[in-house]
Amino acid sequence: MSILSIWKSRLIIAAITATTALPATRCLAEDGIDTRSKLTVNATADTKVAPDSVTLRFAIESREEEVTDAARKTSEQVTRVVQFLKDRGIEARDIRTESIVLSPIYPSGQKGQYAKQGYSNQASQGFGDLFSDEPQIQATQTEAPQPTVRDQLQQNQPIGYSASRQLTIMVRDIKQFEAIYTGILERGVNSIAGIQWMNSDQIQHRRAARMKAVAAAYEKASDMAGALDAKVKRVLSVQESHRGSDPFGNSMQLFGSESEGGSIEAGMMTISASVQVVFELSDTEFDN
Repeated sequence: MSILSIWKSRLIIAAITATTALPATRCLAEDGIDTRSKLTVNATADTKVAPDSVTLRFAIESREEEVTDAARKTSEQVTRVVQFLKDRGIEARDIRTESIVLSPIYPSGQKGQYAKQGYSNQASQGFGDLFSDEPQIQATQTEAPQPTVRDQLQQNQPIGYSASRQLTIMVRDIKQFEAIYTGILERGVNSIAGIQWMNSDQIQHRRAARMKAVAAAYEKASDMAGALDAKVKRVLSVQESHRGSDPFGNSMQLFGSESEGGSIEAGMMTISASVQVVFELSDTEFDN
C-alpha cells in the first residue's frame, strides 16, 4: 500500500469518528447552552453515639521576674504533670507538646510606648510647618534634648516574664478522665483550652450519617420535583460539604483562680454529614 493510500484511510477514519461524536455533543448542549432542567438539593443527617475516649488540651504558665526562673518553673511543672499522666496509664504516644511560648511582661500601658512617642513627635512637624510663610524658630541651647532611641528603649523595660507550654493528651479510658483532670490541676495546670469527645468507630458512624444524608437529598428532590409535575431523572453531581469548627473551642482560663469541682458528663456525640446533590429533571408531560 502506498503512503498516499494510508493517509486517505486515516482521513476517512477521522471523518467517521467526528461525525459519530457530534450528535452526542448536541444532545447535551445546543449552541453551547445547557438546556437541561436541574434541581440542587442540600441535606444533612446526624448520628448520635456515646464517646469512649476524650482529648484534652491544657497549658501551664509561670510568671517570674527573671526569664530563666519562669522557664525553669514551667519546665518543672510540666515534668510533674507528664509523670503523673504516665503513672495513670497514659502512654507517651498520647502526650504531645503543642507550643512553647516565652514573652516579656510590661507595666500597664508601657508596651509600645516608644512607637507612640515617635509618631507624636513626627505629627508635630506637619506639612503646615513646612509651607508656612512665618520664619521657623530655631531651637536654642536652653531647650531640653530629645531622648534618643536607646534612651527610650532602656526606659521601656519589662517587669517580668511569662513562660508557658501547651499540651494535648488523649485519655482512652473515659472512666479515668475526671481523676486525670483533677490531678493535672493539682500539679500546676492553670489553663484549659477545651476537650474533644471521640468514638473509636467514628469513621463508620460518619459513613452511616453520609448515606442517610444522600438518601434524604434524594427524598427531598423527589418531593420537590413532584410538586413541579416533574420527576428526578438522574444525578449529575454529588458533593460533601464540611462545617468547620474548633473542637477545642470551649476554653476555661484558670490562671490565678481555683477550679470548681463537679462531675464532667460526656453525654452523646453528634456526628453529622452534609451533602449537596444536583439532579437532572425530566418533564413527565413531554419526556417519557
